[in-house]
Amino acid sequence: MSTLSDLLVNVTPRSATALVERCRARIDQDLAALAESMRVLHSYRNSLAHIFCLPPEILVTVFRHFESFEDHTSTSHHRGAPICLILTHVCKHWRQLVLDCPTLWTSLSCVSPRWLGIMLERSKDAHLVATYHAPVSLQGCLEPVLSHLSRIKVLKICSVSADVDRIMELLSLQPAPSLKIFEFAVIGNVHHSLMPISDTIFQGQVPLLQSIAFVLCSLSWTWSIFSGLRSLSVRGTTGALPTLAQLMSTLRYMPDLEQLTLQWLSTMTPFGDTKLCDKVPLIQLKSIALDIGTPQTIVSLFDRLVLPAGVKIALHLSQIEGSQSFFDLFSAMDRAFGGPSPFVRSLRAIRISNNGFVVQFCTSMALKSHYHFSWNPADDDIPLSIQFTCNPLAHVQSTIIFELYRIASPQARIHSMFLELLYDPPELFWRTGSADLLDLQIIHLSRNSIRGLIEALSCDDTQVTGLAYPSLRVLELEDTNFGDHEPEDLQHVIKQRAERGTYLHELRLAGCMKNLTAGQVQLLEETGVNVNWDGHKDDPGCSTTNYTAPGRLF
Repeated sequence: MSTLSDLLVNVTPRSATALVERCRARIDQDLAALAESMRVLHSYRNSLAHIFCLPPEILVTVFRHFESFEDHTSTSHHRGAPICLILTHVCKHWRQLVLDCPTLWTSLSCVSPRWLGIMLERSKDAHLVATYHAPVSLQGCLEPVLSHLSRIKVLKICSVSADVDRIMELLSLQPAPSLKIFEFAVIGNVHHSLMPISDTIFQGQVPLLQSIAFVLCSLSWTWSIFSGLRSLSVRGTTGALPTLAQLMSTLRYMPDLEQLTLQWLSTMTPFGDTKLCDKVPLIQLKSIALDIGTPQTIVSLFDRLVLPAGVKIALHLSQIEGSQSFFDLFSAMDRAFGGPSPFVRSLRAIRISNNGFVVQFCTSMALKSHYHFSWNPADDDIPLSIQFTCNPLAHVQSTIIFELYRIASPQARIHSMFLELLYDPPELFWRTGSADLLDLQIIHLSRNSIRGLIEALSCDDTQVTGLAYPSLRVLELEDTNFGDHEPEDLQHVIKQRAERGTYLHELRLAGCMKNLTAGQVQLLEETGVNVNWDGHKDDPGCSTTNYTAPGRLF
């Protein structure tokens, strides 16, 4: 058999056409053989990589974590392809491993109808995690998924109101023996009454269900099938609001409930005569969040509950008339609790509107969460968070914060106080707080004027009563604009208090740039206070003193 070199002898572009074509074909054939040899050699070489030493079950575990990057993937995600498809394009070994692992094909989220059937087939009998969000096709996506309802473990639906009744029909066609988490949200305007969620859903058979969350759904409030729930969240409703008897009946079927959230139900009226209902024990409850109207409504609810000690509470109240509203509320809470309240060490108050406040009580000296809306009952240190709006006609003053503290924790010894956006609290505000906060060690102010605080902390030879905040050791000012002469006045107050044996140990200044120079900071340091300032080092008046720049300290 002639070799390629034999064919090429004396062959030029001027040679006979047939001979030239035969040589080209032979060259192409040899190039293809060389390419295949190189591919095989590359494959063998790659198979010697250390990653191929990993057992298949380890790789599968890694692949499952890869699914969490679904929202950050590229073109395949936008085409509606499953995230695991990317892994099949890496190498032959990974491709076969992914194709043979049903659990990698169980996440049915943002999948196009073209891929949905493939994923349902490849997932075999594995439990499914299904997410549907309108306006994705109901017939093309959700209906095929719900035909496998018996093996769905997590089901999250976000639908327009026009499709709700059809979805409710589909959810009522068969049991859901594997379902553990169920979320249903209605978006957009609702122009007609919706089919309510009742005991007919899942044909009344959902034995493993542990968590449900409803947003703007129509609810029957007569459930008896959710007896194993650990978490119940209802945020708004398009149907009738529950009566006390209905709500108590529902909760009575949930003795193992650990988290209860009732929000956006602020149009509810007080429940009326609570003596008509027996108390409902929720002895496993760990957190409760309520936004169901006025204090009277929440009082009615607490009067019918038996709660364990240490439950974390978040309340949203409207139409506060004064301290009596809180006194009634905490009296009802005390009757519901089976033991003493958690020991609190910190108080945080934030003004969120002209008549609205958030007040939080914390078990640690420093808050884990910087913002009030990051309240997380599962892992934070805030056992009590109250957001309330005062009745404008009641002319409630900012000092209601301290009245709330006296009512909520009469035995507590607060060591830290964090105040934000109280604007310009006067001297009277600070002196009112000092009467009860004799053990206060840390005051943190964010976006507030400090003139009233300076006046409250000052003292002179004619003063008869004791110093305000005698235990104060740390003052933290964040995003505070100093007024004229306020740095000098603060320095004077620190000296006054030191002469009377009440020393301020640390002054922290973050984001405080207006009317504050490095020279003034140096004068504050000369009082013996450890000043931590994030000011500009290239300030024209800056001395050789080294100032640390901690950024946002708090």
